[in-house]
Amino acid sequence: MKVLILSCGTGEGHNSAARALAETFLRRGVACEVRDTLSFKSDKAALRASKVYSTVIKKTPALFGLAYLLGRLYDKSRLPSPIYRANAAYAEALYKYIVENGFDCVICAHLFAMEAVTAVRKKYACSFAAYGVLTDYTAIPFYKDARLDGWFVANAASAKKLIKEGVSPKTVYVSGIPVGENFCLEITKEQARSALNIPVDKKVIAVTSGGAGCGKILKLCKKLYKKTEEGCQINVFTGKNQKLKTRLEKTFSNCGRVRVYGFTSDMYLHFKASDVVLTKPGGLSSTEAAVTGAPIIHLKPIPGCETANAKFFAKNGLSVKTVTVGGAVKAALKVVYYGGLPTDMPRLSIKINSNAASAVADIVAESNAYERFIMDNIYCGGISCGQRDVLQFCAESDNA
Repeated sequence: MKVLILSCGTGEGHNSAARALAETFLRRGVACEVRDTLSFKSDKAALRASKVYSTVIKKTPALFGLAYLLGRLYDKSRLPSPIYRANAAYAEALYKYIVENGFDCVICAHLFAMEAVTAVRKKYACSFAAYGVLTDYTAIPFYKDARLDGWFVANAASAKKLIKEGVSPKTVYVSGIPVGENFCLEITKEQARSALNIPVDKKVIAVTSGGAGCGKILKLCKKLYKKTEEGCQINVFTGKNQKLKTRLEKTFSNCGRVRVYGFTSDMYLHFKASDVVLTKPGGLSSTEAAVTGAPIIHLKPIPGCETANAKFFAKNGLSVKTVTVGGAVKAALKVVYYGGLPTDMPRLSIKINSNAASAVADIVAESNAYERFIMDNIYCGGISCGQRDVLQFCAESDNA
């Protein structure tokens, strides 16, 4: 089996889920490759989409709420999806890449990829299996356009939404959201702090602003610094937002207990080392923090999926949901100094599957093995497959 995983730069969570799946397949000896789906249109298109996304969530996050609302309206109408049309434009390039490189399976970690693969399957006779992975605790609009063999979702509510939109219940799997293997490692807080050179007797607060670095992080850090004691260390993560990183470094240049980080591959250690994590409610970042066992305080969500994520975590006792800087600081102080843990650890394994990547890989491998068994027991002179379980016999077949 050879697997192509398609992601997109509009949100680091999609890329993280793609990497988590890739490392699982590779560990099992399965050939695997991760690509940005928009790169099949052009490298400039992929870069431009990432920049536009970052700009919107930093400056006008309300636009995401509007897009979410418009998507719901499209779902209720019979109008063709603009998302589908945009991504169908590079279907030929994607199809050629899949065929020329011999991929048996395509896994889509982003809506754009799902739409592009759907366009490929509508236009060409395809033999590869195709799956979608949802990286939030809900199902966003436009999914009804996609034609996939399987859907991997975070929870039962997401599954219910997909089924309501017309997706077959037999193709929906409640797997959880894939996270990197490092986040699931059995590492103690003391071991994590030793690796990061953080004294074990300090109080540690982690503040993350998402892959693009957004939100009122500077204001939040100023207030946390003012309200916390000398023995408290504040670690701030700005993602790929270099401008925010520079502003924070300048503001706290003379303060040794505020440390500013950009994008880092050691996030799992920082979560393990922290007494509390303040983060925007992205589906992937929230899941990563949860599986490390870190107490979570959710900052004000970007309207849309993040609203649903925050609601899911708070409802299940896995986080404290806040909407103001003052509320977030108050909640953090309660956890750090009074032990008011927001997480319901006994129920964590019931609500969050830390082995989601393995669950996805198991189902994909089992499905692929079944399809190979079927094909090994049928001989045709010429055969092509449009969608799974549908055999289209070609005119030149010698014994059809």
